[in-house]
Amino acid sequence: MTAIRLDQLVEALQGGVISVLSEGDAGGAGADGVGEQPVIGVELLDCPEALGTTAPGHLLLGVGLDIGDRTALAAALRTAADSSCALAVKCADPARPDVVAQVRETGVPVLAVEPQVPWTRVQRLVTTILAARAAGTESGGGTTGGDLFSLANAVAGIVGGAVAIMDTQQVVVAYSSLPDQPIDETRRRGILGRRVPEDALADHLDRAVWVSDAVVRRHRPGDLPRMAVVIRAGEDVLGSLWVAFSDETAVTDCGPALQEAARVAALHMLALRRQVDAEQERRDRALRSTLEGQPEQGDPRGGVRLPAVLVGLAETVRETNGEESSEAGLAARHRAAAMRMLDLAVLDGRSLGHEPAAALLGNRVYVLLPTAGSGSVSTGVLLDHLLDRAGHSLHRSFTAVHSPTAGTLPALLSARRDIDAALDHLGEQRADPGAYRTEDLRPELVLRRLVGAVRDEPELRTGIAERLRAHDAEHATDYAATLLTYLRHFGDVAAASGELHIHQNTLRLRLRRAEQLFGVSLTDPTRRLLLTLELTALAGLSQPPTTE
Repeated sequence: MTAIRLDQLVEALQGGVISVLSEGDAGGAGADGVGEQPVIGVELLDCPEALGTTAPGHLLLGVGLDIGDRTALAAALRTAADSSCALAVKCADPARPDVVAQVRETGVPVLAVEPQVPWTRVQRLVTTILAARAAGTESGGGTTGGDLFSLANAVAGIVGGAVAIMDTQQVVVAYSSLPDQPIDETRRRGILGRRVPEDALADHLDRAVWVSDAVVRRHRPGDLPRMAVVIRAGEDVLGSLWVAFSDETAVTDCGPALQEAARVAALHMLALRRQVDAEQERRDRALRSTLEGQPEQGDPRGGVRLPAVLVGLAETVRETNGEESSEAGLAARHRAAAMRMLDLAVLDGRSLGHEPAAALLGNRVYVLLPTAGSGSVSTGVLLDHLLDRAGHSLHRSFTAVHSPTAGTLPALLSARRDIDAALDHLGEQRADPGAYRTEDLRPELVLRRLVGAVRDEPELRTGIAERLRAHDAEHATDYAATLLTYLRHFGDVAAASGELHIHQNTLRLRLRRAEQLFGVSLTDPTRRLLLTLELTALAGLSQPPTTE
């Protein structure tokens, strides 16, 4: 069984994923001694069935462990000590001194995982690193062939076919280029576009290929015959390797050679994945900083890639029917759903040809989709696909709003304001989940800005709305609501009285009394417009504001 030293594992999991919380000093164990402790696998701390048979040397993931709870942390440390394992916990940097002191007393090596990093990602990375290390040991410790293109040429020379290597997003990451190789239209378009052609995706993603541990033969009508093998590191699928042959008679018994090539390719693709992940994290940090008003200094675009389309996503809130018992429970549920949507948006965006940046601010997910170099899938199609996936995978409904293309930093920040206003409006209107465009909602956004300005600036109000609401509060009348409903129905007495559930004559009487008591003029268009804005601006306030 292949092992890796704990300090080497920490170094491999770079990029803000994991760090050493405390290496312990009990029993004279210094940093070097603990760092040399081998890690042979990963297990979940909350799975007692697995821990019952866990061999020493595993990394235990403290899923759900609150390190602020001294009793719970002590129990986790005892479990790790009894099984001679290391422990990983979610912990912000720097850790609280009392937590560090409690850990050091036990001598258990504890690693701190950044709170925003999903446990599934940590588990996947550790198992992938261990599996890739095993593959490197079996192949002599090196990645023969230099890089993926060299590997593709070497395999093509051995088996006599044309080789292509794809990642899990169906991107062609390498291909052979030997003279006189067989080629068909699918291979030609795949190499030119650096992606699996749309019409070949169904064959490429056939389940028989991706679940098999052996080489699978495929022959799509109109294409050359092919053999395919999945590239894996442990249980983690990194991509696939395909070989096209000139005809059926040229297909050789090359299964062992392709399986060995897949093991070597796993080493290269693991390094490639780490590079892609690092670049993704850089883009995400730049977007978050920019949207928070702290763009990278010295860059007129704040470190983000422009021109681009900005997308905002928020969970569609419906009645809970008593499912949540507290406001804190609701907030935690929405936050968890948003974090999962963040991961899904990045994965789907990359798989459909985009290079997205994503950020979670509050309970809203923001995704930046650069227009240059993006795939053939449009923003609308991508969002429809993403929302459908969210319903099936997350069992949650989301509302998405996207902006026009923003080419400058001010335009991007303006797009974010429009998206937030649109999401607020759609939420208040209890609109159906789905994808919307800010340009289609421009009238509503303009009205919200006007109403907001009237609400915030007393100088933009005549004062009539305040007097109406003050009179209603003192005398238990409904002049403000009556006038606003009448104005919103453009003076249609029948429609307004129907919404208010009063007789039409009662409505007419209230309107006449309002004109007499407050000097309301319902025949002057300017005064009607101003009164509508004022009443709308103040309708949601519990107390009448004072006119300064």
